[in-house]
Amino acid sequence: MVSVGNDLDQRVRADIAVLGGGTAGAVVAGRLIENTSLSVVVVEAGPDYGPFDAGRWPHELLDSSTLPQTHDWGYRGPGATPGHDLPLDRARVIGGCSSHNGCSQTVGHAADYRTWGPSWTDASLTESMRHAAARLRVRRDSDDDLTPFQAAAMEAMILCGVPRTDDLDDLFGGAGCGPSPVNNPDGVRWNSAFAYLDPVRDSLEPERSDRRLRVVDHALVERLELHGSVVRRAHVRRGQERLTVEAERFILCGGAYGSPEVLLRSGIGPADELTALGVAPRLDLPGVGRNLHDHPTLELRFAASEELARRLADYERGRPVPDEQVIGKALSAGGRAPYDLHLLPWTGKEPGGWTCVLPAACLTPRSRGTLRLTSPDPGARPLIDHAYLTDPDGSDLEVLRYGIDLCRRMAASPALAPLLGPPLDEFTAGWLNEFAKDPRDGLATDPSRGKPTGSREAAMRAAAAHYWHPVGTCAIGTDPAAGAVVDATGRLYGSDNLWVIDASIIPAIPRATTNLPVVALAEHLARTLL
Repeated sequence: MVSVGNDLDQRVRADIAVLGGGTAGAVVAGRLIENTSLSVVVVEAGPDYGPFDAGRWPHELLDSSTLPQTHDWGYRGPGATPGHDLPLDRARVIGGCSSHNGCSQTVGHAADYRTWGPSWTDASLTESMRHAAARLRVRRDSDDDLTPFQAAAMEAMILCGVPRTDDLDDLFGGAGCGPSPVNNPDGVRWNSAFAYLDPVRDSLEPERSDRRLRVVDHALVERLELHGSVVRRAHVRRGQERLTVEAERFILCGGAYGSPEVLLRSGIGPADELTALGVAPRLDLPGVGRNLHDHPTLELRFAASEELARRLADYERGRPVPDEQVIGKALSAGGRAPYDLHLLPWTGKEPGGWTCVLPAACLTPRSRGTLRLTSPDPGARPLIDHAYLTDPDGSDLEVLRYGIDLCRRMAASPALAPLLGPPLDEFTAGWLNEFAKDPRDGLATDPSRGKPTGSREAAMRAAAAHYWHPVGTCAIGTDPAAGAVVDATGRLYGSDNLWVIDASIIPAIPRATTNLPVVALAEHLARTLL
């Protein structure tokens, strides 16, 4: 039973507290309610709009044809050039980033998951992915459903040597391109709260005192209270209220940024850094906030030609024009087989007309960054630095160089060239013109640094962005002294009753859009909690 006290500082009690109702937290809570008789409280920093059928969800969070700009945490961090900050979008709402992503659902390659622990066999991974895809209602557009731009972009990939395939949901598939699996039944972005919480919500009797699931929304977890190796309670701020959450087990699901923030504020992390901030160290885990990484990207941006604008207008008369539909998997020269690049064309409708974007993402990044607190105050933003394109051998930059040159060749292909108007930024114009003659121009090696250098490198660094897939800040591993934060079950080292289950524990990012892998991770580890 979930109970709430009437004290000035209210107390919420349950058998299990899930701290964070995002992509992973909704999965963990739903699976625990379905498979046990335990009570579960979900503490979510953003709003909970209830079940899908209640009709209270904002339109922009449901509409899968574009990316919403609301419900963002407001994180920012440096790009690959000093002084150039990037928005690091994260969704502050039940369902987390599954409530505002692009709906493309890819799985990566089976080899990506073999460092996650001995229970991640090919068979168990396949099963978890299958369950996750079924719950998220993943489907695939046919070639006939593609927008004129997406169809032309896929044809351009094929003309540039990326074969046609239908294996974007195959853990053993290789390079290829095709319509992406998507989780948008009837155009609705089907988030993890719809998939896992709605089936266990007691929507008909929401005020029953004996219900086993409670969602406390607009509630920010400030810190965890440890007594030795045991977490006794979580201290939560809800508007002007202070809540304490008491449970036998705590599952932290705050994501790649939120989970390390909570741990660090609780005295769990590098002891010297915590002491310098005035936080009393409780567990010295040097890996908390380390190993942060994402898929770095570069993109070419064009206005739509008059011909494409006409075709998109024709398409739009019958249905919405989705931003994303097609993904290509490609292997860079000298890269990591079977593929190390995503090509993910998308369109956006601006006041001045349609924008056409050809991005390339490095799927095997070697650069690693950090998240550090600036203050124990939960309202203070942390320092988030992914250290994009800083790997010593320049591998990430070289993969992107190959990928963006592949995008350049796509743009010049007979399939796409008639549909693209003028370039929309200096990087695109430069790549099409001054850098087009020699694909290695400006990437000569500087022996003093062992990295590529030159005008091409400077342009790439200034234009580099990311794929919205941060992971790794509370990584799975076997040795806490070497940076591991949790064991293969997600249990925090040094604690008897605290687990972390979300993207933060992924030790090395898979070659995938990360929503489906995170849902599969939560599916898999929720079973170990049973």
